[in-house]
Amino acid sequence: MKVIIFGATGTAGFQTVKRALEKGHKVTAFVRNPEKIQLLHPNLTVVKGDALVPEAVAKALKGHDAVISALSSNDLSHRMTYANNIIAGMRKQKVKRFIGIGGIGALQASKHLKVYETVTFPKEYIDLTQSHIRVLDALLNSKLDFTFVCPPMISEGERTGKYKVRDNFPPPGWSITSGDLADFMVGELTTNRYVGKKVGIAHS
Repeated sequence: MKVIIFGATGTAGFQTVKRALEKGHKVTAFVRNPEKIQLLHPNLTVVKGDALVPEAVAKALKGHDAVISALSSNDLSHRMTYANNIIAGMRKQKVKRFIGIGGIGALQASKHLKVYETVTFPKEYIDLTQSHIRVLDALLNSKLDFTFVCPPMISEGERTGKYKVRDNFPPPGWSITSGDLADFMVGELTTNRYVGKKVGIAHS
């Protein structure tokens, strides 16, 4: 597949670039600072651009089969802008498959209660979780073939392959390595096991 990865210089994003190349995909890394991609590969193209600029996003999306977004920002309003720009660009370029990263708080603790609504959820992460849920709502309304991956704490580390995935609810566990998160997202490109769903992931 021809895959474009947003946020490719981040911890999870760079692992995703590496894993996608290992699996034989053609990868476009969309980044603000191309010099941060210290990787040469015949199937890797690095494109300079800002995901806050809708025209740049739409132009970069042309000709791709799928999108993986590992974008993040301390400015929570940027997260919604990123999502809106990618969704609009995908519609324009007729790209249907999207995989993005949210957070564990957006998953269900029970049928009627989200994880972030439980009494034990850290209050300092509530605003961030609500921004993730706004992105999820936009994806639900987009009619794209999306998968929204909602990990707990992401630690820097390589792929172990020892993790569990659960539809809509968090599996037991409080962390996942960036390598394992990347492994799941790249694998989901071809298995399409969780299309239209939010997914929990954690080390087993």
